[in-house]
Amino acid sequence: CVPTLSHSEHMPCLRMFGTFHRADQHSYLAIKHLDGRIEHIDGPMQVCFNPWKHESITMQRHQLFVATERQCADIVYLTGRFERIEGPCSVTLDPFVHSTIEVKTPRRHVASQSQYLIVQHKDGRVDHLRGPQEVCFHPLKHEKIETHESIKLAANEAVVVYRRLEKEAHKEAPTLTAKLEVLPATGTPDGKGVSGAAIPLLTTEVAGQEGATHVERRVVHGPAVFMPDHNEWLHTFSWHGSIKDGKGSKTGYAGDTKVPHALSFQTIRVMPDQMYLSVRDVRTTDDAALTVHIMMFYTMHSIETMLDSTNDMIGDFVSSATADVMTFASQLTYENFLQQTNKLSEIENFPILASRMKQTGNELLKVVYRGYGASSQLQEMHDQAISRRTKLRLEADAAREQEEKRSMELRCRQERSKQEHELEEEAAKHKLGVAALQKEQERRLKDEEHAQAMRYAQEEAQMQIEAERARHNEELRRQKESAELDASRMSQALSAEQAKYTALKELGVDLTQYLCALAVAKPDQHLKIDTGASPPTVHLELPQTRGSTAK
Repeated sequence: CVPTLSHSEHMPCLRMFGTFHRADQHSYLAIKHLDGRIEHIDGPMQVCFNPWKHESITMQRHQLFVATERQCADIVYLTGRFERIEGPCSVTLDPFVHSTIEVKTPRRHVASQSQYLIVQHKDGRVDHLRGPQEVCFHPLKHEKIETHESIKLAANEAVVVYRRLEKEAHKEAPTLTAKLEVLPATGTPDGKGVSGAAIPLLTTEVAGQEGATHVERRVVHGPAVFMPDHNEWLHTFSWHGSIKDGKGSKTGYAGDTKVPHALSFQTIRVMPDQMYLSVRDVRTTDDAALTVHIMMFYTMHSIETMLDSTNDMIGDFVSSATADVMTFASQLTYENFLQQTNKLSEIENFPILASRMKQTGNELLKVVYRGYGASSQLQEMHDQAISRRTKLRLEADAAREQEEKRSMELRCRQERSKQEHELEEEAAKHKLGVAALQKEQERRLKDEEHAQAMRYAQEEAQMQIEAERARHNEELRRQKESAELDASRMSQALSAEQAKYTALKELGVDLTQYLCALAVAKPDQHLKIDTGASPPTVHLELPQTRGSTAK
C-alpha cells in the first residue's frame, strides 16, 4: 500500500523535489505532461514542477504582433482559415490556434479627383470608384485594383459610350429589329405579315435575342470629366491616317501616304478640321501619270450619323476624293490638266466626296489644290518645254522692255517737265500764301492792339465814372447832412421863438401888436446923427446901397 500524506507533510516533499516556474503578464508557461498533453498557461502565474505529473515546464515570452493604422495583420489558423485584421490592432500568437501571423503594409491604391479605381472582386464583379478614393488590396476579396485617369473632354470633344443593360432593365422592353432598332412588323399566327404594315428600310427579320446582352449607345460631349461605369465601355475608332515618327496623324502632311488603322483613339473632335491628301497614279487622256496634292476642309455635324454610316471615316474621304480627282483628270490631256488645275479648288468638282461626307454626318467646307507631281521623264520634258517657252518669252519681254524703256524715258521727261511747272506754280502759290498770311497776321495784330487800346480806354472811362459816382455820392451825402443840420437848426429856432412867444404871452404882451410891428417894412437905410448939444450942420450924400448902415 502507498502511505498517504497530509497536506502539511506533502508540501515539504514538493519543496524538496520540485522547482517553481513563474511567468509575468508578458509570458506564459508551457507545461508538458507525462501523458503527452501540452498545456499553455498565461501569466501572471506560478507553477511548481511535479516530476510525477510534468515532463517539463518552460517559460516563454508571448509573441505580440502590433499593426499601426497603415498596416494589417494576416492570420493563418491551424484549421487553414485566413483572416486579415486592419490596424491599429495587436494580436498575440497562440500556437494551439494560429499557424502564422504577419504584419504587413497593404498595397494602397489612391485615386485623385481626376482619377478612378477599377476594383475586380474575386466573385467576378467589377466596381468603378470615382476619386478622391483610397482602397487597400485584400487578397481574399480583390483580384486586382487598377488606377485610371478620367477622360477630360474639352468643349469640342466627345466620346461614344456603350452601356450593357441589366436583365431587369430590358425584361419588359419590346423586341427590336436587327440594326434598325425599330419594332418589327406584326405578323399573324401563321407567320405571314399583315398586308398593310410599314416595310422597314433594311430588313424585317427580328433580331435574335437568345443569349444576347442588350446594349445602348450614347455620346458624351464636353466640357466634362467622364468616368465610365462598371457596365460601360468606350468606342475605339480605327481610321486611316499618316504615320510620322511612329505616331498616327489624321491631318497628315504634304506628300504623305494614308495607312489603314494608323489612328486608334477614343476621343473624337467635333469641330472644323482639315486633311492633306496626295492622290497618286492619276491618269490623263494621254496616259500621263500624275500625283495630285489637295487639302480638304470639313466639319462634323452628327456623331450618331457617322457611327451608323462608316467604320473608317478618313478612309471613306480618301477613297471619295481619289475618285473625284481621277474622274476630273480622265477627261483632260496633260496640257489641259495643267491649264485647269484651278478647278480642283472648287467644291463642285468633288461630288462624290461631298455626297459621302453628307452621308457620314459631315460637311465639305473647302478644297484647296496644292500642286502636282509627275514622273522624272515627263517632268524633264515638261521642264524643257517650259524652258523653251520661257526663253522665247524672255526674248519677247526683252524687246518689249526696250520699247517700254524708250516710252518710259519720254514719259519721264514729260512728267518731269510737268512736275517742274507744278513745282514753280506751287512755289508762287506758296509765296503768295505766305505774303497773305503775313498781311493777315499784321491785320490781326493791329486789331488786337486796337481792341486792347479800346479796352484800356473803356476801363479808364469806367474808373472815371466810378470815381465821379463816388464823388457825387459823397456830395449828396454832405448835402443831405447839411440839410438835416439846417432843418435841425430851424427846428430849434422855431422852438426857441415859440418859447419866446410863450414867455411874452405870459408877461402880458399883446402878441398881435408885437407881430404886426415886426411885420412893418424896414427902411433901406438908417442914418443917425449925434451932435451933442450944438445944432448940426450936415452936408451928406449917401450911396444908393441897399442894406448899408452909417453911424
